[in-house]
Amino acid sequence: MTTAKKILTIALCITCLATGMTGCAKNKDSSDTKAANSSSKTETSDSEKIKELSDNLEKLENTLSDILGEDINNYVSDVDGNVNGEIHPIYDDTAVVEAYKSGDDSKLTDDKDKYILKELKKAVGEIIKDGMSEYDKEKAVYDYVFSQTHFNDDFLVVISDDSDDESYNPYGFFHDHITICVGNATTVKLFFAVLGIESKIIHSTENGEHAWNVVKIDGKWYHVDVTFDGGDEAPDYAYFNVPDAVKDDGSYPWNKEDFPACTATDDCYICKNAKKLDSVYNIPERIKKAMSDNESAIYMSLDVPEGADSVAVAEQVTNIISSIYIDDCYFSSTPVIDAGNKVSFGISVSTSGDDDSDNSYDTDNALGVDYDKLSKAFSDALGIDYEYEPDYSDNNIMGQSL
Repeated sequence: MTTAKKILTIALCITCLATGMTGCAKNKDSSDTKAANSSSKTETSDSEKIKELSDNLEKLENTLSDILGEDINNYVSDVDGNVNGEIHPIYDDTAVVEAYKSGDDSKLTDDKDKYILKELKKAVGEIIKDGMSEYDKEKAVYDYVFSQTHFNDDFLVVISDDSDDESYNPYGFFHDHITICVGNATTVKLFFAVLGIESKIIHSTENGEHAWNVVKIDGKWYHVDVTFDGGDEAPDYAYFNVPDAVKDDGSYPWNKEDFPACTATDDCYICKNAKKLDSVYNIPERIKKAMSDNESAIYMSLDVPEGADSVAVAEQVTNIISSIYIDDCYFSSTPVIDAGNKVSFGISVSTSGDDDSDNSYDTDNALGVDYDKLSKAFSDALGIDYEYEPDYSDNNIMGQSL
């Protein structure tokens, strides 16, 4: 039995178990109600119910262990759909890269590697043009990987009887067009390797599994995470060439000693494409233009006011964008890139989705925003009421309005 089928079996059984537990809870509520109305009825003790449930759970575990031929605890999944004890291996692209560069595939003994090589050559021929810079090649690869696959967030994807899940390596990308984060990262690295672009894979497994790339462009290192891109039909480049500060949020830690520091923002997509705004009050007009032009993502930058903290400014910009709401539209912010004297950010515009988030924040008014003025700017540009009610006293640390 393939691992995927094993996991599917477990998932179905756990679903049944969860349903059974829910049923127990409902029966208990019903029993409590009857007991309250009639003291003549004896309620089953909690300890008996717990013992009964424990016995049933033990039977289920034994049954599943018999099915799998091993301890079920080896296959308990985490919230990311990764299975404990089955962290995905990183694909070794050495043989394929050598065959690509030498033009000799005679040393490839694996049919899947041969398939990868064939499709890799075809893809490179399609997307790479003469005269491209390192950055242009990198973006071409990023766009191609994004367009050819979607993130496989359903680890119970249906798999045919005669195949295994290959979503964690380039074969899954080229053959099935289905990848998880490890598949995206290994595919991106493979492209970079044959194009002569230096890159590495960060494979974080401490808080669940996630993998992405660091890449050296024009002598400077950046993080590249295709999986975390927030785009729908097209990329919004939310994690295209971002610095350490963006990725190092505690979600997926990595050993900093094993990888080069990523501190540059020169080739960060958001920074390169950000249009400078005179003030925060220009954001509504910029959004209006984007909606009129059917843009799915827009990029802007704001100067950090003298005396203000750039991190606080970045956080406030994120909060402002998160508070925008128009019927049938949803706005979300890309990471805000702190470049010291300015912050650059993007806004993704979607025509569907609900924003159920709590838009109150406890933070300094680092931008010194007059929210009545900002609300009027949104109303004049977009015909909407903008409501931003942060949980703090507007101490206007700038001593000025922008």
